[in-house]
Amino acid sequence: MKRLNSILRAALLAGCVHACGCVFVQSSAIADRTGAGNPITANASDLGYLHLVAPQGLTQTALSNLLSNCATGKVSGVTTELQTRDFFIVQSYNVSVSGTCS
Repeated sequence: MKRLNSILRAALLAGCVHACGCVFVQSSAIADRTGAGNPITANASDLGYLHLVAPQGLTQTALSNLLSNCATGKVSGVTTELQTRDFFIVQSYNVSVSGTCS
């Protein structure tokens, strides 16, 4: 009976910790710059593990997605934002890119 109470308490504690916001969102951005032309945006996302294995090439993928939205290929005022969500062992990385197509 004592062992069952310990297991139930541990399960309850684990449930409370999980429900109380163990998902962290960290983001940073470069100041917004505007230019003449049409605003365009793109993003790329992937998963990482244990803060040891981060995804490779996210910024390049986001940039190529941004360039594919511009017919002329002339993009100015590019800003990027990296957002990370932490789910205990797994991290979700998302790179958002915006700019002006001229």
